[in-house]
Amino acid sequence: MVPDLDPAASGFWAGIRDSGGTEFAAAVDYAGIDIYPDVFGPRLNLDEVPAAVERSLRDFRERDLATAGISASTPIRICENGWPTSPDRPEEQQAIVLESVVRTVHALRADLNVTHWELFALRDADSSKDSLFHRFGVLRDDYSPKPAFHTLRRLISELG
Repeated sequence: MVPDLDPAASGFWAGIRDSGGTEFAAAVDYAGIDIYPDVFGPRLNLDEVPAAVERSLRDFRERDLATAGISASTPIRICENGWPTSPDRPEEQQAIVLESVVRTVHALRADLNVTHWELFALRDADSSKDSLFHRFGVLRDDYSPKPAFHTLRRLISELG
């Protein structure tokens, strides 16, 4: 689920609760969320990324899933996360954002029952294009590593 910026207006989560009831809520194995801080909304300063990630996860757990009647014992999976590079989004900054997001998720995993984190794209679709939608990978389209690739390897080794 992509975070709903105004869940009260959409009624989505209340509709899930009203349509599925307790039987549906009890049958949910996990709740998936896509998190793209600093990509689809306003640009953030690097020091704002951890708070944005935490806010997204807490809103999802404590507001959205609670409204739907989905228990806190239901795991959250981050199904997509990434930060693209482009002429105004340096590759070095991608590595910094990736590390910030992963460390924030790792720190919150027990409190919010987050069991999975998945990278959106290992490899760029087309590194020659300036559009950020072509350059989400931690590898360029020729499979050469960006700095974020090495950061990801280090984080996997350190955090598991």
